[in-house]
Amino acid sequence: MNKLFILAASAALLGSCSPKNQYVVEGQIADANPTVYLFDEEQNILDSAAVKDGAFRLKGIAEEPQVAILRDAREESATFVAMLLLEPGTISVNDNPDNPFRKRVTGTPANDANAAYAEAGDKLIREFRDSATSEERRAQIESEYETLTRETVEQNRDNLFGALLLAQQMNYELSGQELLDEIARFSPEMQQNPVLVELAESARAKMKTDIGQPYIDVVQPDADGKEVSLKSVVENPANKYVLLDFWASWCGPCMGEVPHLKKTYDEFHKKGFEIFGVSFDNDREDWLEAVKENQMTWVHVGELNGFDNQAAKDYAVSGIPSNFLIDNNGKIVAKNLRGEALYEKIAELLQ
Repeated sequence: MNKLFILAASAALLGSCSPKNQYVVEGQIADANPTVYLFDEEQNILDSAAVKDGAFRLKGIAEEPQVAILRDAREESATFVAMLLLEPGTISVNDNPDNPFRKRVTGTPANDANAAYAEAGDKLIREFRDSATSEERRAQIESEYETLTRETVEQNRDNLFGALLLAQQMNYELSGQELLDEIARFSPEMQQNPVLVELAESARAKMKTDIGQPYIDVVQPDADGKEVSLKSVVENPANKYVLLDFWASWCGPCMGEVPHLKKTYDEFHKKGFEIFGVSFDNDREDWLEAVKENQMTWVHVGELNGFDNQAAKDYAVSGIPSNFLIDNNGKIVAKNLRGEALYEKIAELLQ
């Protein structure tokens, strides 16, 4: 009986490495170095191959779809870097005449979808950035880009690109329950992929900070090293609404929000509006200089560990700027108020 179990286990192991899981990465890259290397996301080398007259070929087993990086140097001096989605099939990596800075990666469902999305998205971005494009058309382009993303996710619920797009582009705007609903619409196999497993964990954490939920306390040091709690600010009788704001001095969009934060704070602070800023900076001087130069006169704390921050985990913050509006009953009443939306919401609540 024990022998039977051993044989069955061996068969299962062999089955997991069957030809159906085999991938091939091949391509033609002009002026490539003599060797190409395939890395996983942690920069571990998965494979390497010699390059002859610009051509190369690698072959292996994809136990599950994953992101991989192909470049022609182990560390520095690479002439090219290409991201590819490692999955069963033949993946082609070639020069891209339309964009010399991005290699064309095609041949399998996820990589074909990635290439198509990038091409369509680049076209919209170029038009958006064109000085001749009207503001009305820019608003339409933003809507078209969102539609492109949603439709691409819908068309790729059986492969890694759909999962990555959901995690990277739609995570910010969806509630925890909406994310779980989206994940449930992927194929059973993809739902077991680490990308969606991790996203589901984040979504469950996110549900704890959806609108209507009680806030989670944050306790971090201020500029003087003194521990300051969000609780002490929320429970201050002078404060009717507190904006928990996640930001960093190195984050362009975050700094772009500062004028809106200042405008709202200056007008409504005396009426009961406070901001509790949590910095994701790593450098103390950069953090404090940004606060001083921009005259951000509200409450500031930070652990100076970037995204390695307990508050980021508690509030499922995957990108910044990100914010949560908390009332004096300790309930979250709004999330991710950007631009004029913040001023309009606070004006509605306090005027």
